[in-house]
Amino acid sequence: MKKTELLSPAGNMEALKAAVAGGCDAVFLGLNIFSARAFAGNFDHDELIEAVRYCHIRDVRVYVTVNTMLFEAEIENARKEIDFLYRNDVDALLIQDLGLFHYVRTCYPDFDVHCSTQMHVHNIAGVRFMQQEGAKRVVMARESPIELIREACQTGMEIEAFVYGAICISYSGQCLMSASVKNRSANRGMCAQCCRLKYAPEGSRNADGEYMLSPKDLNVLERLPELLDAGVASLKIEGRMKRPEYVYLVTRTFREAIDAWYEGRPYHVSKQRMKDLLLMFNRGFSEGHLFHADVRERMSHYRPNHIGMTIGTVLQYRNQKVQVKLSDTLHQHDGLRILNEPHDTGLTAVKIEKDGKLVNRAEKGDVVWLDCRSEPRPKKGQKLQKTTDSELLEKIRHDIAVPRRTQVTMTYEAVAERPFSLTVRDERGNEVWCESDFVVQKAKKAPLSDERIREALMKTGEEPYTAVSCQGRTEDAFLPVSVMNEVRRSALKQLSDVRAVLHSDRQAPLPYTFRVSEPAFAGRQILLSANRIMPERDDRYDIASETPVVDQDLKDGCAGEGMVLSEIGDLYQLKPHCIGGMTLNIANSYSIAYLLGKGLDSLILSSEIGNEQAAMTIDAFAKRYGFTPKIYRMVYGRRVLMYIRDHFSEDKAVSGLRDLHGNYYKVVYNGKQAEILEPQPLVSSNPHCWGSYLIPDQDADYKEIVEEAYEEIHGRI
Repeated sequence: MKKTELLSPAGNMEALKAAVAGGCDAVFLGLNIFSARAFAGNFDHDELIEAVRYCHIRDVRVYVTVNTMLFEAEIENARKEIDFLYRNDVDALLIQDLGLFHYVRTCYPDFDVHCSTQMHVHNIAGVRFMQQEGAKRVVMARESPIELIREACQTGMEIEAFVYGAICISYSGQCLMSASVKNRSANRGMCAQCCRLKYAPEGSRNADGEYMLSPKDLNVLERLPELLDAGVASLKIEGRMKRPEYVYLVTRTFREAIDAWYEGRPYHVSKQRMKDLLLMFNRGFSEGHLFHADVRERMSHYRPNHIGMTIGTVLQYRNQKVQVKLSDTLHQHDGLRILNEPHDTGLTAVKIEKDGKLVNRAEKGDVVWLDCRSEPRPKKGQKLQKTTDSELLEKIRHDIAVPRRTQVTMTYEAVAERPFSLTVRDERGNEVWCESDFVVQKAKKAPLSDERIREALMKTGEEPYTAVSCQGRTEDAFLPVSVMNEVRRSALKQLSDVRAVLHSDRQAPLPYTFRVSEPAFAGRQILLSANRIMPERDDRYDIASETPVVDQDLKDGCAGEGMVLSEIGDLYQLKPHCIGGMTLNIANSYSIAYLLGKGLDSLILSSEIGNEQAAMTIDAFAKRYGFTPKIYRMVYGRRVLMYIRDHFSEDKAVSGLRDLHGNYYKVVYNGKQAEILEPQPLVSSNPHCWGSYLIPDQDADYKEIVEEAYEEIHGRI
């Protein structure tokens, strides 16, 4: 049975080393481009090469995120990056863009591809489609419950599930809030985290906090056996924006829990470890959709950021000092926050005054004074939160510095008048041999003992190895200890060079020779969504029958012919005469070709693509495939900015949200799903695409809008 992988985040080299020290089996990281965490530290080419070597030597795999929607102008650079990653022994790619996915599977058939959660695979049909297309693994949507995860594992596809860290409130790959409001696309790695901002609910009398869209962090440590029983291939910790100490502590905790399960031992998080996890980072914890937490358990309506843990209560404030009664330990230099309004009061325990004396530590029950020069001023009864623990951080930094080691065996030979030789073997079956330039001398007095040789050879120092056995042959020999040390260092360096390369048999990439025929598409040039109103039939336009963007129960693909397809699962067992929907995030010629090649008649480009990008895309497609595709571009409508499973508030009377700038977001309830609509309709011209796509609603005269789109298409305006 293949052991379940523990997958840790690495936003930079320091975090990567922390993950390895914590006991991960693999790390995921991003380059400086094409990563869904564009604001993490990320890795340049030299750092990537160093990271792969560092990890492979220590039995850790490296997965690189190339998980953004790509515009046409980026494709050539993306191809170069893929080739660089392939040649430098990266183990797998995490991909969102369907065109890039197809390119990699075509040109690098032995390069493993994992479907990023940004690809929005959230049902069995989606898993089976990506399995059919050659994906190695699917990262299931964070909204997937344990029952769906278990069923997905039974398909034979490797399934990766999130187990800890921040949660998106909207389905990944389908959130347009940041792009619409801040002009920062979440699908392109630049999410502005609009879900962590304040919103005033409208239509509700029972608002329970101002941060209406901010979820708690995921933590399923206590439910880990159920995921392991289900057959999950990889357990994923979120956190490429987090500090190395966070990465280490969470990784170490999950390592202990996983190892306990495989050894048949029960595992429960200790009170001290839970305190440490709370201090490292938390917005409150929940078991999320994975284990059916209800909306109150999942949401953090009162605070959108790290809240640490409560360690005291304010007694009074005087002369820029605050007096606090402690309910837990406080160390000098701990980071603190007093829960206050209109925002929290931040401070650091630079000086702790107890009974008129300065101390570097205070305990539960102590009353202390702390310098507090920040605004707003604290008030009696407010809670003191510890957000960083200086002693915990120092301890973790010490643990990170302890090298992770691989067991090796050593065999030596020390015979007079021959070079000293050493053979080292690892558990993978690798073997290296090294000998000295120095010729072993015949001992004049006491010959060198086996014990002395073993003592010298088994001191591996900073090298990531532990010698579990060291045996050999000596014959009346003498040589300096420095010679043995040099041979040992040289042999272990050779072993590291061998261990660093896991894919030595990779070949030159295959040419991209994909061909696609022009579909015999007979649709009209104007396509109307019928999701919100049902327009009257008109010879000038077609009315789209659109599949749901979220359909967790889908197993056999799209049910009918002539549908507009909204998610990956709809492509499984594809029916005739279908159109790829806007929510498939198509933004380049490779993605268009891939979907037309699968049998679609047409498709709607991503609403995030501009006219310049659309023109470049169409031109590139025509040059490569010999015809101009009949595709649509959105020209009018309010988009769904978020698709939220099981709502975001217990109060279903919330009819809309208003942000601090006065923008109003209508909330539509669709069964167990809440949808957040765009404040103002998107309006765009369409000078390049063959067809125009419109989303009419009750607030506009759709006939007038259709008339304008019709006139524009026919060049009369």
